[in-house]
Amino acid sequence: MKKSLLVLIVIVFFTCPSLKGQTANAKEESAIKAVIEGEIKASFAGDYNTWTSFFVQEPYLVWMQASKEMNVCWKGWQEVSTNVKNVIKPERKGSIIHNGNSDYTIRFYNNGAFVTFKCKFTTISNGQSNQIESTEARLLENQSGKWGIAYLSTIYTSTYK
Repeated sequence: MKKSLLVLIVIVFFTCPSLKGQTANAKEESAIKAVIEGEIKASFAGDYNTWTSFFVQEPYLVWMQASKEMNVCWKGWQEVSTNVKNVIKPERKGSIIHNGNSDYTIRFYNNGAFVTFKCKFTTISNGQSNQIESTEARLLENQSGKWGIAYLSTIYTSTYK
């Protein structure tokens, strides 16, 4: 009986710290997904002010997007915000419908996280709808307990088919 109790204590002692780590990572993963999905939803809703809250507003911020028809690359919060302000406008609301993100991979590094995922959405223009799929990557930083996007890249994979 004493031997069984000792074995049980040893097992609990060694597994509890790992369970705490899993719980902490699950909490951080949820927070990161909330930032990513919040950024996408604010963008598609044409809500520029809310959209800005999801980014680190630093000179090292990088934004890249590419499709078969175009590509853009902006560096620094000033350049990103100036260019995106011309796209994320209230009249954008209803012209893009977010159909969800999937296939998340999240890797943690010190105060950062590298995330890849797939995004599906529908664009509506001149009465026509178009299904778009993208493969996306984000690098997020945790500054004072708040996650913010420091790098964004989007490849509109469905445009290459």
